Amino acid sequence: MKFRNFFELQYGQIWTAVAIFILLILWAQVPYAQDRSSMIKIGDMAPPLALEGILQAPVDVGALNENLKGKIVVLEFWATWCGPCRKAIPHLNEMVEEFKNKPVQFISVTDEEEWKVKNFLKVTPITGWIGLDRDKSMFKTYGVQLIPQTVIIDQKGRIAAITSPNLLNSQLLEKLLEGITLTPTTYDVKPVGVEKDVKDEVQIEQAMLELSIRPAKPSISMRSSGRAFKARGMTLHKLVSIAFKVSPVRLVASTQPADDTYEVIVNIPNNDRSALLSLLQQSLKTAFGLKTYRETREMEVFILNTSKDKKTLLRSSEHKNEMPIMLDEGQISSQGTSILNFCALLELALEKVVLDETNLKGLYNLALYWDPNNPESVISAVQDQLGLELKTKIKSIEVMVFETEPPPAKK
Repeated sequence: MKFRNFFELQYGQIWTAVAIFILLILWAQVPYAQDRSSMIKIGDMAPPLALEGILQAPVDVGALNENLKGKIVVLEFWATWCGPCRKAIPHLNEMVEEFKNKPVQFISVTDEEEWKVKNFLKVTPITGWIGLDRDKSMFKTYGVQLIPQTVIIDQKGRIAAITSPNLLNSQLLEKLLEGITLTPTTYDVKPVGVEKDVKDEVQIEQAMLELSIRPAKPSISMRSSGRAFKARGMTLHKLVSIAFKVSPVRLVASTQPADDTYEVIVNIPNNDRSALLSLLQQSLKTAFGLKTYRETREMEVFILNTSKDKKTLLRSSEHKNEMPIMLDEGQISSQGTSILNFCALLELALEKVVLDETNLKGLYNLALYWDPNNPESVISAVQDQLGLELKTKIKSIEVMVFETEPPPAKK
């Protein structure tokens, strides 16, 4: 496939995915829409646990609510796509281990499909029970508006605390086991559904046309819309990749680029992504003496194919049009995407060109999880979770090469 067509189909869409990836890292908590009138309060009797299924529970668990009588129950509302939820898992696992011989039951409640959760657990184990709430009934009855959110039920079946997993500690649970009623002084309750008061903020009108590039410290920050682009702490390589809609692994610098990072701001009067990108490209050319050209190079690539020894585990999507596809640290997920666009995100994860030779058509529901500290674990995850295989091969690949002029000497 020609270079231009490949990225008009793929990289133009994953530009948004990269922005989503960055936002997920920056979010401290993830909003979950809910009516405030349905919120439970401290001291209320806990609503019954109405779960469609439970993973990792004993086979003789029987009637769930009867089984949990007289126990402290720690409900953790979470999702595999929620970065802060995933970061809390090691701490929660430690708590489960510490209280395994005491009348305390940890249940992580998610509204996601069972197959997604099981794939996730292969890479990131959760040692407590996993509650499946596909109809979101528990999210509604417990008034969950932000995830992660932790709800603690005492031994009398009353709501003892509504907080976040990072504030859950041994002392808090020990007090409940001793029959001590918690007060706001014994734990820090996280408010839910409270929006920031902006009445005193000074409103600054956005410039009709704005363009600036300046050095900045390295960071992960990017916002983009049809009329505005702002990135802070990005290398020139990343900026060129975004501006020209080229996968970073198909973008080559003619000389070793500096590791300098920059802040770039582009604002235009109208919602016109094409004009925005054109202005971003021109600004990079002017600021850095940037020149680009295309050439073919021999390189090692990954070939994605169906496995001869394993049945494909892909799930067809009911959507007729492609849905947004999300790349986050250690996962790729979508409710309807083509294998071609899936390969585009695999390139970002593996930092190597990925070519599709599966001949699989249509759209698929995807949820791929791997160890973010070991990028090569993507290869085994693709085989284990999707029934596909990735193998290396030397191929001729068309790449974009860029070069810059040295900055003028300082006087």
